[in-house]
Amino acid sequence: MNAPARYATPRDHRYRTFGGKVAKLGASMGSPFMPWQRQVADVALEVDERGVYRYGVVVLTVQRRAGKTTLLQPVMAHRGITVKRAGLWVTAQQRQDAADTWADTADAVEDSPLRRVVKRRSANGQECLRFTSTGAKLRVFNALSRVALHGKNSDIVFVDESFAFTAEQGDVILQAAVPTMATRPGAQLWIVSTAGTAASTWLRELVKKGRAQAGGPRFAYFEWSIPEDTEDLTDLDVYAAHHPAIGHTISLDALADARSTMKAHEFARAYGNFWVSSDEWAISPVVWDAARTRAPFLPGLPIAFGAEVAADRSGGIICAAGTLADGRTGVEVVEHRGGIGWMAPRLLELTARHRPAAVVIDPGSPAGPVHRAIAEQRKRRGQWVPLAEFGTPELLDANTEFLDGLTGGTLAHRSHERLDAAVRAMGTRTVREQVVFSRLVAEDGTSPAPALAAMLAAHGLAHPVPNEKPALTVASG
Repeated sequence: MNAPARYATPRDHRYRTFGGKVAKLGASMGSPFMPWQRQVADVALEVDERGVYRYGVVVLTVQRRAGKTTLLQPVMAHRGITVKRAGLWVTAQQRQDAADTWADTADAVEDSPLRRVVKRRSANGQECLRFTSTGAKLRVFNALSRVALHGKNSDIVFVDESFAFTAEQGDVILQAAVPTMATRPGAQLWIVSTAGTAASTWLRELVKKGRAQAGGPRFAYFEWSIPEDTEDLTDLDVYAAHHPAIGHTISLDALADARSTMKAHEFARAYGNFWVSSDEWAISPVVWDAARTRAPFLPGLPIAFGAEVAADRSGGIICAAGTLADGRTGVEVVEHRGGIGWMAPRLLELTARHRPAAVVIDPGSPAGPVHRAIAEQRKRRGQWVPLAEFGTPELLDANTEFLDGLTGGTLAHRSHERLDAAVRAMGTRTVREQVVFSRLVAEDGTSPAPALAAMLAAHGLAHPVPNEKPALTVASG
């Protein structure tokens, strides 16, 4: 099976290429090229009449376990044996990740016939693979250091897993790398990654550019991924049809094993190269639209409520979560009004009527006063309210579960204009190195509060608060 690229700069046969020589080198290093790797090498390594590489920037976005590193290893080795005093650099989000890539490359070179022309130094922080015939050196640099490559020359800079960088961090990398290439004819910047998250603003802009023009002057672009309009993100046949290593170095069984151990949205991103979120949406419109339902909650099963207040405290919203006939969790809007004074009395009323499994309010959010009011009323009246404990760990779990449920097809939402508007308006922020949904109001004044309330309700249904046996009913506004 040879999955075709969804976007790719085409081969221009008017120009010769070093792709064939690099492919032979890859085979000698123990990793014969798969068809997709040969395609990238043939195009990215085209040279003009002067023998200079035509593309200064090569962007490759492809699924995990496709063979990104085994493509780049012979590319760098070829440059090392053909260009005198070549500067070959590897970086990634963490220096250790870059050092691991460097070590894998050094191992592959030393296990090949090239071992006679290299000398290796593995001291931490001073990793260097020197090609004795040319004086070329393969080294590691810190991606986010503004002075990392000062005074150096670069013939190849390889940025691995670039989804980890924001646009601002990407600018730091470019400011460090690009000037070092100015005096090196044919120097190339390779930017390689799987799809990212809403925080991956540097890679996302490169993907937009590549998809729009499939590269361009001095810019080559290659992408293997499942389509954006994929209806069933759990269908392994879709992944198999678009993953270029299936049938070569990865089996369908291995793909199924990966799916069984990963969260649905992470599997879609890693093995489908699918942007579950983007720089424009915290949740992809495709994912959101696919999760629509008109089905009501099943009667006789527990429900849960989630409440959120707009960041500017202009209003609040209550959502409910319940179980649908097909077993999925469903979320829906119960009530929304301006102001927040109505929310605690209404939640107490709903609790008395429906005996929910949980009422979830983040006490550290703008809804904190509502949480305190309910806690006080519960204490004063002695009324049982299953008010869930909710802090940062629960927030991280709730975000992951909500996105995973939407992506994996286990969570649905009853269409509501406020939910749709909230999802369109919702951005992201980072908490404990995890990207989560933001509460900030969008520029047009739209609040993401309805989507957040739905997320909290779903979390409450999945994590009920222990209490006396509830009377099982369904919610109705």
